Amino acid sequence: MRGLSENFIGAFEEDGLLNPLLERVKNDSTLCLEIRENYINIYYRGGNIMRIKENKGYVADFDEKYCKSKKTGKISIPKIIKNLPNRLTDRSDVISWVGAVPCLKEAMDFWFNNSPKDEREFQQLIARENNGAGIGNSTDYFIIDVEYDNHKGARFDLVAVEWESKSIIRKLNKGYKPKLCFIEVKYGDNVLGGTAGMLKHIRDFKSYLESSDNLEMIREEMTTIFKQKRNLGLMPALGNNKNELIEFSQEVDFMFLLVNHDPASSKLYDILNGIQKEYRGKILGFGLKFCASNFMGYGIYKQNVYSLSDFVERFKKQILCNS
Repeated sequence: MRGLSENFIGAFEEDGLLNPLLERVKNDSTLCLEIRENYINIYYRGGNIMRIKENKGYVADFDEKYCKSKKTGKISIPKIIKNLPNRLTDRSDVISWVGAVPCLKEAMDFWFNNSPKDEREFQQLIARENNGAGIGNSTDYFIIDVEYDNHKGARFDLVAVEWESKSIIRKLNKGYKPKLCFIEVKYGDNVLGGTAGMLKHIRDFKSYLESSDNLEMIREEMTTIFKQKRNLGLMPALGNNKNELIEFSQEVDFMFLLVNHDPASSKLYDILNGIQKEYRGKILGFGLKFCASNFMGYGIYKQNVYSLSDFVERFKKQILCNS
């Protein structure tokens, strides 16, 4: 079960050991803090720039693969990174990690130049747009988790909550319960099919939901993570919203967010036809949705979320343009 202990949460408070790190994340929109099972990952450009585990105190680490040269295959670690303390015992240890962030970023920038992770980078951008203080309060979705994996068959790029921006709904009046949405981001056409393709994702999710306990466990996790992230100030879009989300709706959606599809390629057209053929007239047990961008942005508004049939009809020329 993902979530942080009371001690871990307390370490982020104003006088806590890890507070300088939290403040660095909150003041740097290129960083994204995600809650795991008694540890946190801090992402930069979709890569893990820092992991902090609770283990008789707190232990920090940086993946040295980002210091590996593609040309020589050797790992050359800058002195400032090499001297970082593994165990965080006082604030000076934490501050040294905060001070090293620019150097850590540079190492990752060089590595990503040769080994790009475009899909993961887009995931982080989506989270930033919908959770941030800019347009976040007007969107209809908030990203609770990035790169979810419970090691029990559930793996999702993003887990979001649909919580419409209408003021009466944001107040959770009349028993309204926001709905969980599991999102798969597909960057480019090469990843639409195959063993990790769209049809496989739908089959896997349908199979996973056959046990009601599986979904209930994720609901419980997401309730905890959402609350902890809000308390830590990691949901700036909800900074002025004091309404506590206690539970989610029993309904769930599974959404594809397609990035940079080539309209001249028939891959998406063929796959959507295959999905329609396999599931036409069948009850999936969840809403199957597709999200289109809102004037080139990453904000997820309900007006840009479509059912399969509506998506195919509305965007048929973008899905496959023969002209």
